[in-house]
Amino acid sequence: MTKRAALRFPDRKISETFLDFASPTMNDLPSEAAEHRARQALQVSFTVWNAVIFADVLNDHGYIDQIRHLTAGNPEAGLLVEQMIARKRELFADDERMIGDWEVTRTEDGINVRADARDPYSLPRNPTPGRYT
Repeated sequence: MTKRAALRFPDRKISETFLDFASPTMNDLPSEAAEHRARQALQVSFTVWNAVIFADVLNDHGYIDQIRHLTAGNPEAGLLVEQMIARKRELFADDERMIGDWEVTRTEDGINVRADARDPYSLPRNPTPGRYT
């Protein structure tokens, strides 16, 4: 049986960490931005966060490779993705939780995010190495 390294799960709520991580994608949104615009901005952050967890915790670089391939024809999007990858690794490396289900709602105070933290090793694996269901 293979032993895995002890994961680092900070006490801070994943939704708070996620919003902090995603702040560069949210900065250009006006405070009265619709939920769907905030959701689109957060989708980029969610995708990058989990791709970095796959790469750095589970040693599966396939998702980062896919993101880079998808943004190859758009230098602006590619730069944002690379900046977010570096941001995750530099400022949030101590947080090895995956982000599971998440949702955005507008409240009187602005945008509210609810997110579930997941242990990356809890994902069911397909028989093909590096593939998750």
